[in-house]
Order: sequence, then C-alpha cells, then structure tokens
Amino acid sequence: MNIGCIFPPTIDTPDHIAVAEGLGYEYAYVYDSPSFLADAWMTLARAAERTSTIKIGVSVITPRLRHLIANAGAVATLATLAPGRTEVVVGSGFTSQLMLGEGPLRWAEVEDYVNGLRSLLRGEDVEWGGATIGLRHGDLSGVRIPAEVPIRVAAHGPKGYAVAARAADGMVTNLDHHSANTGAASMDKALVTYFGTVLDKGEALDCDRVIDATGPAAAFQLHIGVQGLVGGTAEAKAYEAHLASFPEGARHLETHRGHLIEVTEAERPLITPALIESATGTGTSDEVAAALSQIAASGVQGVLYGPMGPDIPRELEAFARCAGIGAAAGEAKAGAAA
Repeated sequence: MNIGCIFPPTIDTPDHIAVAEGLGYEYAYVYDSPSFLADAWMTLARAAERTSTIKIGVSVITPRLRHLIANAGAVATLATLAPGRTEVVVGSGFTSQLMLGEGPLRWAEVEDYVNGLRSLLRGEDVEWGGATIGLRHGDLSGVRIPAEVPIRVAAHGPKGYAVAARAADGMVTNLDHHSANTGAASMDKALVTYFGTVLDKGEALDCDRVIDATGPAAAFQLHIGVQGLVGGTAEAKAYEAHLASFPEGARHLETHRGHLIEVTEAERPLITPALIESATGTGTSDEVAAALSQIAASGVQGVLYGPMGPDIPRELEAFARCAGIGAAAGEAKAGAAA
C-alpha cells in the first residue's frame, strides 16, 4: 500500500514536503482554499525545487474556483518543473466552495472539467463557456505541452465513484465519510485520507500537544454538521450555538475559520477526548499500525496522511514509523530486533 501525505498549504509546507520525501512518503498533495491558505500552486512550485522523487499535486481543484484554462496552465507549469511526478485531483468542492457562499457542484460539471482539463493538457482545443480555448505555450515559455498528468477525482459516494470510473485515473476518498460506503466502487485506485496523531507513551488525549495535533481534524467534523461523524453530540450542538451568534450572511466564513490547519479559540473547549476518538484515527503506535493494516486489507491503493499542528515533521516521522516506510521502517525493525 502506498503512503502519502496531504497538507493545508502554508509558507512552510514546501520544507515539510521535502521532509516527507526524505521519510519515504510517495505522495504530497495540498488543498486549494485561497481564502485562508497559502496558494496551492506557488507552494508546489517551491516544493518541486526542494524534491526529486515524491509525487506532488493539488487536492482538490474545483470547476468554479478557477477557470479551466487557469488550472490547466498551472498544471502544465508544475508538470514541467516536476516531470513525471505531477498529479491533480478534481472535486465538487467543500470548503473552497462554501467560503464563496456556494454549495458543492453537480457531478456532471466535475466530469466535464476533468475531460476538459485532460484535453487541454494533451494540447487539444476545447469548447468551453461558449468559446474555443486552448494552451498556446511557445518554446520560450519553457512550459511543455502536451503534459501527461494523472487526474484523480475526490469522491465519497456512488455519483462521484461513477465519475472517477468513467473519466479519471483514480480517486481520493475518506472511508469515514457519511456516504463513502454507499454504492459499489473499486478501491484499487483509491487513496484514502487518514487524520490523527500518534500518541507518545502514556500521553493523554486532553494534553495540549494532542489537542493541537488533532484539533483541526476533529473540528472538521464539527464543520460538516449533521452529516459528520459527530453530528448530534454535545460538542456539535455547542458549535452550532457558537455559529448562531454570527450574522447568517457571514456564517459560512466563520464555519471554516482555521479549517484543517489550526484550532480556533471557540473550538478549543470542544476538542474533548471523546471528540478526538470519534473524529480521528489517533492512537498509540500499535493502534495506528493496526488501523493501517486494516485499511490495506480493504484493497485501497494507498493512504494520504494529514499531519497537523505546530510540529509537522514530528507528525510525519511518527506516522512513517507506524506505516513502516523509508528510514523509519529500518529504525522500527532495528528496535524490534534489539
């Protein structure tokens, strides 16, 4: 099973991606939410200069956030900087769409976007928005067209699974999503996300380090609302009451403040041990290793680990040991032999 990672991009993320490559991670994806995260494409361009083997890409781009031609040009540029290791994931949108005051898009629109992106990267012209568009990079631009780039789809239910099967080279999913297990889908080309921290020996779930490292993922389930893993809990009800204090027209901006990157002051009292256990895969080294073995048994292609908190290298290294990859695998075997 492949082991990769996924980040909310920050100014430090290019260095973190270099750390991940050194630890043996095979993928490094970043989110695309320009309203509160560092720019995804700039982040990956900087990461390309610091790495040589790890696959890098955005997860996800959406049809409404940037015009098709803008994303196609960005993908082609990154593929020139990191040939043979650039990937991209297209989705219907969650946070990036909601931060615009809009909901997720129709799957037909996502499929059209995947097909249009693939055609543009091949050097073909496409009809889009009532006009013919195409990439016209000349030799002096340095950008190479055509660009062969794997395109995945982020999907959590039957409609998304069907789009991935028809139009994409694989998918990214979350096995804990409320609709992830509805409808038949082949998982052999799926990368599944994993959030949580590896506990130090004797470490409590309510200590500051654990809250910092798991809180963003736990709060994510609060952001989802009733469809999340913790819908109806005391923590979820308290979060709903907090949001109700904001004007309805701006509530979507507060819902996703710090989304998957940091714990806000309003959220911190709600990051209880019960919430962490329900919303994340946090556990001891043995527990996380066992969870990864169970995921591998489901036949997925790989796992994308989402490290969070102020010490990303620590999170990456601890998870790498549990996953048995790279130098961490050798250290684990040496420790077992001793």
